[in-house]
Amino acid sequence: MWFPRNISIRSKVTLVVLATCGVSLLVACVALFAFQLLNFQRSFKSDLSALAEIVANNSTAAVAFDDPPAAQEILSALKAKPHIVGATIADKNGSVFAQFGQNEDGAALQRFPADNGFAFDRSYLLHSQPILLDNQRIGMLYLRSDYRGVYIALLKLYSGILALILLVSFLLALLISSRLQRFISEPILRLVDTAKVIAEKKDYSVRARKGDQDEIGVFTDAFNQMLSQIEEQDAALQRAQETLSDQVLKLQHEIAERERAETDLAEAHSQLVETSRQAGMAEVATGVLHNVGNVLTSMNVSATLVSDRVRQSKAQNLIKAAMLLREHATHLEEFLTRDPKGKVLLDYLPNLAAHLGEEREEILKELALLTKNLDHIKDVVAMQQDYAKFSGLIEPVSIAALVDDAVQINAASFNRHGIEVERQYADVPLVAIDKHKALQILVNLMRNAKYAMQERRHGKRQLTLGIEPLGVDRVRVSVQDNGVGIAPENLVRIFSHGFTTKREGHGFGLHSCALAAKEMGGALFAQSDGEGKGATFVLELPIARNSDGQ
Repeated sequence: MWFPRNISIRSKVTLVVLATCGVSLLVACVALFAFQLLNFQRSFKSDLSALAEIVANNSTAAVAFDDPPAAQEILSALKAKPHIVGATIADKNGSVFAQFGQNEDGAALQRFPADNGFAFDRSYLLHSQPILLDNQRIGMLYLRSDYRGVYIALLKLYSGILALILLVSFLLALLISSRLQRFISEPILRLVDTAKVIAEKKDYSVRARKGDQDEIGVFTDAFNQMLSQIEEQDAALQRAQETLSDQVLKLQHEIAERERAETDLAEAHSQLVETSRQAGMAEVATGVLHNVGNVLTSMNVSATLVSDRVRQSKAQNLIKAAMLLREHATHLEEFLTRDPKGKVLLDYLPNLAAHLGEEREEILKELALLTKNLDHIKDVVAMQQDYAKFSGLIEPVSIAALVDDAVQINAASFNRHGIEVERQYADVPLVAIDKHKALQILVNLMRNAKYAMQERRHGKRQLTLGIEPLGVDRVRVSVQDNGVGIAPENLVRIFSHGFTTKREGHGFGLHSCALAAKEMGGALFAQSDGEGKGATFVLELPIARNSDGQ
């Protein structure tokens, strides 16, 4: 669910209150609006029926005595009802006896309902009313009413009233919530101000002021208790650091390796961006950069860990130990055996050496991981460059190898999100395609499948890749996920230019993929049983022909 993150807590509390009130008011207004529309339809029919009954009763004498002018005069009184666009009196044989407004011929009268009924004809409401004399029908009255015009006018009126109610209610809610939110936000803001003071001045003796005895009050007590523990630990650490300081030269080599790794990382990133720009592989480059970004995140974590370990190293304590030994060089034996500092030093040096050895092993392990990630980035860049060389060329290609290359480009992202890949490949002939365009389609489909499965909160995330023959001249490649699925009405729309269901999507990817598949003589379509039931994208490609057409 979308919610603004980077706003003040005051604004968040106000926004929550406004959203709750707004949704409640909107539901109530929609229900009232629907009720009014239904009530309008019943009232409209009731009024039209009553009017028809009055006109029919007034027309009884004119029809009984065969007096069309009198009937015409009665119908002319309907001018006072603007929504009546036509009225017709027919005798018992069905012949037109008198008319008002829109002329109704025999075919038009056939669309009217049976006795005393209603029917809709486009924007008109049709009503038939029998004309009775001594309970015997001597004619029929047909009324045509402009239902749509009255409906639209009433719709505008109701919409304006409800909009005004919503606006006034929203403003009142905004005014009230902006005044009441301080009972929640002010205690939290006091805690924030205390945390800022501690962060800026590094003064752990500061304590937060407690307010009410609620959850925030309990949190304030816990926060102050935590500050007390930090203050005690900080004081103990300072006392320990004042005892000894040392220096270690063994870490210079590891630091130099880290600097070289960072340089290689910057060069690999620059090479990747330049290669993507020159090849023009917009979608493939996006997949490559996303994959490399995941690797860069791991490398950044490793580099930060190495940096922290170096900064926090106790190697500086060696200098103090050495200086202490140099000060007592003339009577070293007496210092080590009788002086309290000397005795502590004998126990401390082995422990310090063991600790520095552990630090060295951890740093070497992280540097090895950095080197491995750099090699992975170089492999992905080399693969993307290889495909860029052949853009626009139709050639025989192994579709299984191409699908595996697309998986390799997305491998780091799949591992990061816990996505398992299952391959179901059948033996198929080579396909005649543009490798660049086909790879672009496959990378895009796998990225979309990953996004669909990211929103799956529980259960295993599995991507199934299938390859099988389709007839005698095509190969079918399927990319199936168990993600959020596709609504039935969107199965065709997802390939339209600009259509997307993702918050940050642009709606170009699937559209361009469908065009690329068509340009290569293939097709791209989607299958899904509905939302929450996963989706399958199917790419059909033509089989490569020999020079003799076989």
